[in-house]
Amino acid sequence: MQLRVIEKHRYRQRLNRITVSSIIALLLISLGSSTLLIALFATGTGSNFWLNFSGVVIGCLVVGFSLKRLKTHPYFHDVAYIWDLKHELNLIQRKQRAIDAAAEQNDVIALLILAYSYEASKLVWQLDDNTLMMSELNLAANKLQDKLNAAGLNINLADYRRELLARF
Repeated sequence: MQLRVIEKHRYRQRLNRITVSSIIALLLISLGSSTLLIALFATGTGSNFWLNFSGVVIGCLVVGFSLKRLKTHPYFHDVAYIWDLKHELNLIQRKQRAIDAAAEQNDVIALLILAYSYEASKLVWQLDDNTLMMSELNLAANKLQDKLNAAGLNINLADYRRELLARF
């Protein structure tokens, strides 16, 4: 997955609209389906917990399926890209110990994965206004760049592929 520039204002605006729309749809579908289930299957004055729970599950399934289908729509392009990038970072994070250990030994693949992870994290954190830990991330990225320079290595982030994680 290649890194690309995302316009922050457009991304935030679309993410907010998608989030609010999803919440409203979930609320309406859950309430509507649980009301319908209660009208069809409620018996007497007992608890309707399971019918209400079923309505919420139906709402979650409908909204989740809709988001999955709409993910390829041009309006979702930037938001879906960041969702996928966050997933990629999660996959890297799961193998972080092994990658760090290999990077200490100047393994070029591990160094490439770390550099990609740092740059992708910067992109995501800036778009999500999560700048609290940005200074630490910049320090780690600078330390990695110093390590690459000392070892005489030059890496290209465009060479990153998910398949490289299988090594760790």
